[in-house]
Amino acid sequence: MQWLKRIRVILAIVSLTSISLLYFDFGNNIPFYLSSFILSTQVFPTIIDCLITGGTISVVLILILLSTILFGRIYCSTLCPLGILQDIIIRAKKLKNRRNRYRFKKPFYLFHYSLFGISLLLLFFGSTVLINIFEPFSTYGRILSNLANPIVVLVNNIFGNLIALIGFINLIHIPLLHVSISSIIGSFSIFALVGYLAFSQGRMFCNLLCPVGAFLGILSRYSIFKIVIDEKNCKDCGLCERVCKAACIKSKERSIDFAACIGCFNCLDVCPTVGMSYKRVSKRSTEIPVLIDEKRRQILKNSVLSILTYVIPDTLNIRSEANKTTYDESRKLPIAPPGAVDLKRFSNYCTACHLCVNSCPTQVLFPSLMDYGFSGIFQPKMNYNASYCNYDCVICGNICPTGAILPLDAQSKKEIQIGKVVFAKDDCIVITKKKDFGACAEHCPTKAVRMVPFEKLMLPEVRDNICVGCGACEHACPVIPRKAIFVVSNQVHQKAQKPEIKKIEQSFDSTQEFPF
Repeated sequence: MQWLKRIRVILAIVSLTSISLLYFDFGNNIPFYLSSFILSTQVFPTIIDCLITGGTISVVLILILLSTILFGRIYCSTLCPLGILQDIIIRAKKLKNRRNRYRFKKPFYLFHYSLFGISLLLLFFGSTVLINIFEPFSTYGRILSNLANPIVVLVNNIFGNLIALIGFINLIHIPLLHVSISSIIGSFSIFALVGYLAFSQGRMFCNLLCPVGAFLGILSRYSIFKIVIDEKNCKDCGLCERVCKAACIKSKERSIDFAACIGCFNCLDVCPTVGMSYKRVSKRSTEIPVLIDEKRRQILKNSVLSILTYVIPDTLNIRSEANKTTYDESRKLPIAPPGAVDLKRFSNYCTACHLCVNSCPTQVLFPSLMDYGFSGIFQPKMNYNASYCNYDCVICGNICPTGAILPLDAQSKKEIQIGKVVFAKDDCIVITKKKDFGACAEHCPTKAVRMVPFEKLMLPEVRDNICVGCGACEHACPVIPRKAIFVVSNQVHQKAQKPEIKKIEQSFDSTQEFPF
């Protein structure tokens, strides 16, 4: 049975490497069909895409669910990036201490399944706050995007500058514009929690907080193939319990809680006899019954409903100051990327994995804190102080695993208006300093900003009906601390009118002789 663990390790290495490369693909060189396949191996983003946004059912998702029903939670040890990261931490502990000793722990099913149920309930009412925090793919993505990625970029840029000084070929300088202190603190906090639990308690995060672990744990209760202890061959050495990262083996009673088993097969690998086997089981004799106190469940239900009365209105309203035209007021409503359709929909479906943040070539996408309300914690927004949205770019929609940003072709994207331009004439350099400056008009791809005569100078004039809200004008405006030209968010994305293209036609008189 040792070959099961070897297969698991190989699949885990391939899975973790491929997912990590998506976050370090600075040149967007990975084909979209390949990235889509890699992302389809992640349970919750794919389920949200299939069931909520009406996406096509993923064949890979069906295979994952079928494999869980057949073999248990092997997903948690082979495809889940956060689970594999925990295994790396556990392995590092073993290299330091020469051993990993675990003991059976009574599962916290009431808490775990209640948290999972609350997550689904909030998701149904349009809040992804718990999914954003605990969903394993999104959590791992934020750790890479906000902690690992900036380090790699800084090392690349520093090393590139050094080798340029001694005459070697320059490395590509990678800008670092999406760094947010709040997202770094949040990502580090969840990483510290996951790391502490993995180092001290094994896979407790998977069986206590993870929504995917709860979902697959329910399915694995009905698995056809399970790890069982052979009472005839078992020598009561206890090795299986000591290496069980999920703490689901009770060697003294020769029982295994297979709903908590994460399919690492370490127990099969260390068993000195043939005391354990992985075989088809017809009776669920190895399961530990779940006892639910009806009174406690009713109290929990009432508590959740009371919380929802406060959380849901904040989530669905997303602050109603949508049409303020001053710069300060315009910052209160975030601008969602093209393909998000509207702010409510985007906030409802986004799990804050930050894959779009990391893949944006201009790095205009920026991890917010609670710009979408408490339920939208860490969800990205457009940050025109850092950059602007490339007029032809559609990468974020193609890379989004949940469908929060719908995929668009280049032409359709050019017609979506995510916001409207506003011009504060009295703050413009042309007015305040009496000199020509037209960077806003020069950078506008639709010519929604154009220069018109004004007191022997040229002053910007805006036409918000053909503006797409890309933010190029706002980014180019040098006025500080408040921009003289800025974009106000459209809470529901609209369709921009096509700019008029005037053709210059030369008159031709056929009666005149040819000029030469």
